Amino acid sequence: MSDSTLIPAEPDMNGSRGLRGDQVAEFPYPELARDIEGDGWWASLERWLDQAASWLNPILIKEARQSLKSRQFILTFFLMLTASAVWTLVGVVLNAPDVYYVPTGDSLLAGYYLILAIPLMGLVPLAAYRSLAAEIDDDTFEMLVITRLSSMRIVLGKLNSAMLQMLIYFAAIVPCLAFSYLLRGISLPTIVFLILIVFMTAILLTSFALMLATLAPNRFGQTMVLLTLILVILFTEFLCASFCIGGILSSNVRQDSELIQGIGFYALTSAPFVVLFVKAAAARVASVTENRSTGLRWCMFVHQLLWIGVMAAFSIWAEDTDVLNFGNMLLGGYWLTMGTLMLAESPELSPRVQRGLPRTFLGRTLLTWFNPGPGTGYVFAIASGSVGAIALGIMGSLVEVTWQASTDTRVFAVLIVGYLLGYLGIVRLTAMPISRRLGNLLVIPVACCFFVLVTAAMLPSVLMVLTTGSPSYAYTPLESIDWIWSLNEAFTRSFDPALALLVFSGGILITVVNLALLFREFEYRRITVPQRVEEDRH
Repeated sequence: MSDSTLIPAEPDMNGSRGLRGDQVAEFPYPELARDIEGDGWWASLERWLDQAASWLNPILIKEARQSLKSRQFILTFFLMLTASAVWTLVGVVLNAPDVYYVPTGDSLLAGYYLILAIPLMGLVPLAAYRSLAAEIDDDTFEMLVITRLSSMRIVLGKLNSAMLQMLIYFAAIVPCLAFSYLLRGISLPTIVFLILIVFMTAILLTSFALMLATLAPNRFGQTMVLLTLILVILFTEFLCASFCIGGILSSNVRQDSELIQGIGFYALTSAPFVVLFVKAAAARVASVTENRSTGLRWCMFVHQLLWIGVMAAFSIWAEDTDVLNFGNMLLGGYWLTMGTLMLAESPELSPRVQRGLPRTFLGRTLLTWFNPGPGTGYVFAIASGSVGAIALGIMGSLVEVTWQASTDTRVFAVLIVGYLLGYLGIVRLTAMPISRRLGNLLVIPVACCFFVLVTAAMLPSVLMVLTTGSPSYAYTPLESIDWIWSLNEAFTRSFDPALALLVFSGGILITVVNLALLFREFEYRRITVPQRVEEDRH
């Protein structure tokens, strides 16, 4: 629209000016509403900023406005500034007059860490949890769903809002960190690594809180989930404080290669968990007609590859095969947990999901296990976990070590695979009839898994008391059912390969029973897209 002014007209009979019939009123177009035109780097920057503003998540804008105006943020920010000022004065007074001559920056930095860690790793995850849980409780989440925003963008908006609060807290504490550096006794890499550890842990806890917010459908469940989140936050605060204050601040980061590699390993293993938690939260709030499982399973698969690579690299660097056994134990627990959660999926596939199933025979052979469903999830968990455990076990024979593990890595891998096959198979056999009667509720397989693990740990001692009158004080073949005693035996002394094969054989037997009940989910085939849907896409 060209720039123009209103064309004047002849006065009418009443003396007022109007427009003649052959004239058109043209008003000036606002300059700020014009399209960004022109050449040069400034115009390119303006076009890029305009595109970035259009891409920004509206949930981020809404959440940022609400959170930055909330009493919780204002009070927390004020208390954080007050605590920083008070600790600065107290630290200088306590170290006087040595503060002028002796390096005292490390003691002040320890206090600044605690002041920063409490809001970042405590209050921000709790606020993110309450933000998403309130959307579900107050029935405002349906208003977001009917918009063009996907479930992933909704969850990412909540996470980005929490990250924005973290950056504001960081901006408030940065001058204090610079002050501790000026007092000497602390290096810049130490401050940088301290900030990275706190930031990565805070993002991990926030994404975990968002996932927990989608799990509980009622008030009682939300209360239990909130208590779980608080316990996890407290445990993480204690663990992170022990590592940062006792590890980073007490050593010279520039010369401690072990500390640097440990931080790198932590970053490589925590980043996939953030992605997994965010995708799980988005899947929980997505429509039931969407494919909410395939993306999660690909994420689990990539997560396992990263874990195997990290454990192998750490074992080669440390020249210790005990690292592989420890990684194998965590890998078995990981797939037992993920397999249990996948058992809560619905066995029915919507037409939209069936349109995306593999088309060819080779695709169905390799990718069927990524399809939604408790049966395919069970097979995916035991197959992935078994392959990963065996891979770590074989790596133990290829690593040149200076410290040999108590149990051979291959024997330990066989033991872990046996426990995974056995316990997850029993959980499925226990949860399946209950789910058919009560529905596919997440609490059913989780409760069954907890019951199976506790029963397996107590059953050998109960049988020994019933048969002999006293519990066993020595490890016997009957104790192989007890996973706690068996793992302790494997880490403290050489585990008997025959008992590992016995556990593996029991897991194989339970797996065969489960596989006989899986064929119904494999009957699904790809269906063609209706013509109406194709027309709507175009």
